[in-house]
Amino acid sequence: MRGNVVKPWRSARTAAVLALVLALCWLTSAGAEPSVRTELVRIKAEDGISLTGLLYRPDQAEIRAGVVMVHGYGGNFYTDVMSFLPQALAARGIAALAINMRDHDLGPKRDRFEESRLDIAAAVNHMALRGIRPLFLYGHSMGTNRVLYYLAATADSRVAGLVLTGPPGNLFEWNVRVFGREAASRVLLEAQDLVAAGRGDQWMVVDLGPLGKALYTANHVVSLRGPLSLSDPFRNIAQVTRPILIVHGLADRLADPAVADELRRNAPAAELVTVILIPGAEHSFRDHEKSLEEAVYTWLLRRLSP
Repeated sequence: MRGNVVKPWRSARTAAVLALVLALCWLTSAGAEPSVRTELVRIKAEDGISLTGLLYRPDQAEIRAGVVMVHGYGGNFYTDVMSFLPQALAARGIAALAINMRDHDLGPKRDRFEESRLDIAAAVNHMALRGIRPLFLYGHSMGTNRVLYYLAATADSRVAGLVLTGPPGNLFEWNVRVFGREAASRVLLEAQDLVAAGRGDQWMVVDLGPLGKALYTANHVVSLRGPLSLSDPFRNIAQVTRPILIVHGLADRLADPAVADELRRNAPAAELVTVILIPGAEHSFRDHEKSLEEAVYTWLLRRLSP
């Protein structure tokens, strides 16, 4: 029977090899369409954090524009919307760089919200160095807060516009909607007290309702939900003077579709913002992928027309 015993290290190595094979198969299938080429890229933010992403670009056709794509909370560059929209855009001549933010996936969250600006800047710089222009920013879910903050904070002249899908709005108010004001305030107050006591790096178990529970540092909580948080999209959109597309599914139970109109009301001029609501679509636009693709591509095409 000893010959049938599998040693732990050998099992681990086999699992690692299998994971690598599956990853390579996934990358191959992602670039399977002849008109699209994919490239795994690694970029470094200004503070030294390394980021990974996938660049989709037309294989032979001229690149008409570029989009930097930012995932939402707990996301990454290859699942949910990121699994289909970058490829669809590249097939129509729009290069798309989907990146992992520094706090990607569902692990513990240590970083402050405002540090996301460095990740987006690194991705924009990468696209600009490749000579891809004009450039647009795309944010999904909490990624919408990130790209709005980036443009409000930097006024980056290389960014021609924003695309926002499934925006959650103010993150403290999102928690109020899920848990009630008393519970949401209690979590924030605990985090603020820790920060005031010089213990901002202390971990907290935070209930995210439909998203499960997560480990956040107190600094992370306050940076997302505090009254002075730089994540507030309604304040940030008021500083943005570039065209904005907002697409929201009317069946979205995670983020309130009413946020789209509230964002438009807070923009400097209503004509800057186009809102498209897709009946039946939920947060990840499952079974409505083509509707989202068409909405985003059509809006981008209008921005590119002389």
